[in-house]
Amino acid sequence: MAKLHQPTSETVQALAKARRELYGLLSSAYLQLPEKKTLEIKWEPALGLLNYPQEGSEKAFKEIREGLNLVNAHSRGKDQTAEDALTKISMDWTRLFRGVARDGILPPYESLYRPLRPQKKPAQEVNRLFSKMGIQVPEEWHQPSDYIGVELDFMRFLCEKEWNVRDSAGSNALRETIEAEKSFLEDHLALWVPIFCERMLGEAQEKHYRGIAHLTRGLVGFDGRWVPRLLV
Repeated sequence: MAKLHQPTSETVQALAKARRELYGLLSSAYLQLPEKKTLEIKWEPALGLLNYPQEGSEKAFKEIREGLNLVNAHSRGKDQTAEDALTKISMDWTRLFRGVARDGILPPYESLYRPLRPQKKPAQEVNRLFSKMGIQVPEEWHQPSDYIGVELDFMRFLCEKEWNVRDSAGSNALRETIEAEKSFLEDHLALWVPIFCERMLGEAQEKHYRGIAHLTRGLVGFDGRWVPRLLV
């Protein structure tokens, strides 16, 4: 078993960077129709995350390793041309994330995967949060704020902010940023993303998107344990 690293300042900063970059890659995987470069992604941020095991991270890291194995196996496939591979994962992307199959998986919107609570609809909650922080969803994404790719990009934004403000000793900005990460994980991502990823694993026809499901669930699971530790 790998020796656990103590959360030194260097470790925390390295994890903030790896988390930021992995959230960004995963966000793009859900938001953008696959391109040729999709098959060439090396997923270095996931490998970077695995360099810093923490207490309780074993399950999440197992998911991340499985995800890496699947996306890498798909990109190395020699039984089809790059064009054929791109066509197949593009079809999978549309079927999994656009809800076009009559009996298929519901598309990844938080509002579809969480029971509605009186006067507290997930999309409205996220919209209010984004508005409070002055964030606007880019029009070219053509997605509401509770779409999985948008929510993952918000976590990328928070991780980037955390990484940038760590040099501001004595500032409240760092704690406020980490509290925002913890709140968004607990009130949103952790409540529905693992559910969607489980269904995605059952519905995906290509290894690539089964890998994306494992990577997503692993990262959210890791952060669910890691982020609260930053507030102790």
